[in-house]
Amino acid sequence: MGIDRRTFLKGAAGAAAGIGAATVVPALNPPPARAGRDYDVPASLPVDRVVRTTCSPNCTGSCGQLAFVRDGVIVKIQQAADYPDPAYNPRGCMKGLSYVNHVYGEDRIRTPLIRTGERGSGEFREASWGEVLDRIAGDLRRIGETWGWDTVHVFGQVPGAGYIQKGANYRACATLGMTHGTSFDFNGDLPMGMPITFGVQNAEHEAKDWANSRFLLLVGSNPVETRIPDVHFIFDALEKGARLVVIDPSFSPTAAKADAHLRIKPGTDAALALALCRQVIEDGAWDANFMRVYTDAPLLVRLDTGVRLREADLVAGGGAGRFVAWDEASAAPIVVGTERLGFAPGARPALEGVRRITLADGSVVDATPGFGLVREELDRWTPEAAEAVTSVPAAMIVKVARAYAAAKPAAILMGGGSNHWYHGDLTGRAFALLAALTGNIGKSGGGFSVYVGQYKVRVNTAPWWNAGETKAKVVPSVYFVRGRTETMHADVPYPKNGWHGLVCTFSNMFVQAMDVNRLHETLRGLDLVVVVDHQMTETVKWADVVLPATTWYEKMDLTATPLHPFLQLQQAAIDPVGEARSELWMWREIVRRIDPAKAAELFGMDEEAAIEAILAAGGEPGGPTQGITLEMLKAGPVRLNVPDPDVAFKAQIEDLAPFPPRSLPAALEKTAAFIPTRRIEFYKEEARFRELGEAVPTYRPPFDDTVHDPAEWPLAFLTPHSKWRIHSTYANNPWLAEIHGGKPEVFISPEDAAARGLATGDPIRVWNTRGEVVAWAHVSESEQPGAVTLYEGWWPRQFMRGKGVNELTSSAVNPIHEVHFVGNMWAPSTGWKDCRCQVAKAEEV
Repeated sequence: MGIDRRTFLKGAAGAAAGIGAATVVPALNPPPARAGRDYDVPASLPVDRVVRTTCSPNCTGSCGQLAFVRDGVIVKIQQAADYPDPAYNPRGCMKGLSYVNHVYGEDRIRTPLIRTGERGSGEFREASWGEVLDRIAGDLRRIGETWGWDTVHVFGQVPGAGYIQKGANYRACATLGMTHGTSFDFNGDLPMGMPITFGVQNAEHEAKDWANSRFLLLVGSNPVETRIPDVHFIFDALEKGARLVVIDPSFSPTAAKADAHLRIKPGTDAALALALCRQVIEDGAWDANFMRVYTDAPLLVRLDTGVRLREADLVAGGGAGRFVAWDEASAAPIVVGTERLGFAPGARPALEGVRRITLADGSVVDATPGFGLVREELDRWTPEAAEAVTSVPAAMIVKVARAYAAAKPAAILMGGGSNHWYHGDLTGRAFALLAALTGNIGKSGGGFSVYVGQYKVRVNTAPWWNAGETKAKVVPSVYFVRGRTETMHADVPYPKNGWHGLVCTFSNMFVQAMDVNRLHETLRGLDLVVVVDHQMTETVKWADVVLPATTWYEKMDLTATPLHPFLQLQQAAIDPVGEARSELWMWREIVRRIDPAKAAELFGMDEEAAIEAILAAGGEPGGPTQGITLEMLKAGPVRLNVPDPDVAFKAQIEDLAPFPPRSLPAALEKTAAFIPTRRIEFYKEEARFRELGEAVPTYRPPFDDTVHDPAEWPLAFLTPHSKWRIHSTYANNPWLAEIHGGKPEVFISPEDAAARGLATGDPIRVWNTRGEVVAWAHVSESEQPGAVTLYEGWWPRQFMRGKGVNELTSSAVNPIHEVHFVGNMWAPSTGWKDCRCQVAKAEEV
């Protein structure tokens, strides 16, 4: 048609104004010229004010919104479309535009509540703020003095969606000594392949950079449904001639847009990646120089111990943190430092071959470059071997490998569908190897990026999250669910007296926790459960005390996301509904009742003061918030001080800076310990990697810790994210339910349905050793035989029977994830999709 997306949208906006869409107030296109806490409101617009704020669920969208307010009530929500970079305008989705239903809906919690019935009964009485705050402060003090303050677990969801209000959790824990839980790993979103390989929590390209790719390989990712504001960048790339290949067990809406859909057997993605890597090398299409300069490929590994050679092995008094390669030019070993990537001019480090090395004590050992050990593993993964494991045809594996290697730049985008597995770290390591072999790391339009959750801390939060020099003690929340493991890292500050209290904020934990029945076992031992929420969720029903929270239209906060590089404010458009209060206000009042002196010292800042402290802390030259002020943010979104486009590992590739870049809020030395070579690591020398046979990227089949006879549980149970929800948020939205039907469906292949006498609409029972649910069957060609799909996030009340999908999921901990520990960065990332199940037609319920 000769028209691009931007031109089309401009035309569509004008057309919509003429149609007179059924909205409460007329559309405001374009937004007013002056941004700020209040927009200038045209006299013709029947509202009192228009406030610019940010939609902030855990979706990574972080979309600017306009709230139209009349008589103190929000009457309309509209996309702000005011980003300085027009590529990001407009951005939003139907979920954010329908959020007014949660501000004023029937599930809104308007007053503090105290439980009157049994936990889980949902029986409460209204109470005053004074009563509930005194009750909570008294119970916390009693628990702290009896069992220790660390026996209280404070759990909140991702901090990127609100650095100030969620930061109040961290500040309170640091002040009182409570433990703070983790969410990125608890959600299974922490891509453990990233800290293992790159030494970072995660690192990705901003969404705009997808449009610069010539080849997009999507692995377990369905952005048409789960990245609605940003998926157009993929289509922009396709319009410019890029190719799209989607790896997914199901025929997703994204797969429907692809040049090729690889319908892989669930949980076998690593085997496919290894075969792709082998084919790239077999074809001679790999970048040997990239592997030498930026990765650990040339560093020698001792064959007698499995650990790398150090300078200290060769020379008395040599450095234990300096490594060794074999220089083919001089036919001798050379020492490799960690201060800068690359090698001295003229050096030609070997990538394969066994060398005899004389040590400082005169003994001789055999050593080989780490890449030689990687190659040994890759040699096993012929296309035919991978086909036997993955069900992807060998010929297609060869075609995809060649197409990917030939396209420059090529991007790998991995999502939760491949990350949420017990061995998801191996999948990440294998696809990272593919990106490195082709030299796509650190290049615009390329890279290996994992997009899962609004986890990212993009600013220096220390002045607000910490209590002076004291940081909150962080314990992975999977240990709250299932207790400590035998292989738990010694640095985890697990309370010696176990758990006695839970403060749950920003989270529907009793729906969204994996292995939720095990969570209920923990619940029975707790003396106090406090839930902070604005919706009457399932989690609220299990609380002793409920505190009514404000929505993002009723408070101030600072937000950011991995998907775009803009810092934004939440700004209150209306007064709090009922007696709702912000989380900062709640914690200030609780701490004041426990220790007035600490409250005066540490909780004297309001939201604006906390934001200014964070901006100042990162405002040094080159810092993320250099030059950004609160007044600028009040006027609209401001791009952080990052390159444009924001490309992961750009400094390492272009400037030879050592890996890893810093992952806020952790200190660099904490995460640098993950990769002691300060290079991209594909060989891991730590003992546990070697003992488990995972020193190099390899494949392990899905792991369900309760399944001993696979024939008894013949179906993989997949629980992807839904277009209609952000986890469990929006599950009770009536506008969306009117569209999607409002009831959970289990997608099942025609073959598996016929074998069980199931038809669409039948009640279907899904069960395994951990629990069961009863929902409705949906027979679909999109599902492959041997697997069923039930989208996560449905509330228990929407099923015929059961607590939800997480009655069936596993909380098993992979000991590889416990080799190091930095909370939310190297920690147990849960495997939601490994579980097996059986299904059958259920009696009417």
